[in-house]
Amino acid sequence: MKMHTSDGSLNAGKYISVFKGMKRHDLLSQSKKQIWKDWITRDDEVISYKTTLKNEKNPRETLILIVFFEKNDGPIKFWDFGPENNINEIQSKPEGKYTKIMRNWFFENFQITLPQSGSWGEVDAFYDPHNLTTSIICNYRYQYS
Repeated sequence: MKMHTSDGSLNAGKYISVFKGMKRHDLLSQSKKQIWKDWITRDDEVISYKTTLKNEKNPRETLILIVFFEKNDGPIKFWDFGPENNINEIQSKPEGKYTKIMRNWFFENFQITLPQSGSWGEVDAFYDPHNLTTSIICNYRYQYS
């Protein structure tokens, strides 16, 4: 697994690479195997896909990667990544114990200290108060005219 802080791309396995500007067909054509499952549909259009994979550094750990796209075959908006058995606990603030744990997990696996940002966007640990989960989120920036 590797993350490139120069462009925000993520290589999460043999057949899995996500990058700014990526389109659905880029994602779905990376492997001859059907590794991506439709995840979220909006207005009869799939806008996100999910896959699971084994952690190369800890084969007993299963990872989840969810990729979100703009509608109408627009580019990738963001990705959400982390261990399947991620932290399902209440954290009272956006910054807290579980975001720190997730940043440490990311450092152990990628040797990158979070948060990171650039002209491509930003990546950091994120706590979701609705689902009570903590994961790594990368939001890509785009200039629209």
